[in-house]
Amino acid sequence: MGYKRYKISDFIFERGNFISLYGASGSGKTVTALQVIKDSETGLFISTNGSIYRERVKTMNISKAFFIEVGGILELLNAVMRAISMELQPIIVDDINTYYRISGKSNDLLYPLSLLKEYSKYAKVLILWQMSFNNRVSGEKFMRYFSDDILRITKTYIIGNMRRIKICITNKGVDVCR
Repeated sequence: MGYKRYKISDFIFERGNFISLYGASGSGKTVTALQVIKDSETGLFISTNGSIYRERVKTMNISKAFFIEVGGILELLNAVMRAISMELQPIIVDDINTYYRISGKSNDLLYPLSLLKEYSKYAKVLILWQMSFNNRVSGEKFMRYFSDDILRITKTYIIGNMRRIKICITNKGVDVCR
């Protein structure tokens, strides 16, 4: 394996600055993203799913990062632009395809992904993608086009191109398992 000494964020950003992480509901995407924020001790977490993540933030003791909840595509674009102007990193968007799944409009993905891809030349960006019940990612073509690397998360592994890492999800965050 060789990854047991790494932080989760080291594994995730090993092959680029613009990373997509996808998985089924309840697989650990949000807690893994919060662990990346915790590892870097700063950054911005943008939630398109409301305030579900807040309890995890308290138990994981994350204090120096910024958290924003957005209620639509315009609020998402505004949050991304503000983060870029503040030069925050990493920027994490928890589930970027929420509005695309509802509307089916490609602009709901194209504009925020274009901004974040440009910003990823200077900073780390982690994008979370929700899978539907048929094990497909809404907006998969966008995900593949924009991402430097794509990782899939299950409850016990993060799997990438020719690599994987076993994870343990606890109340305090995500750790590498032995």
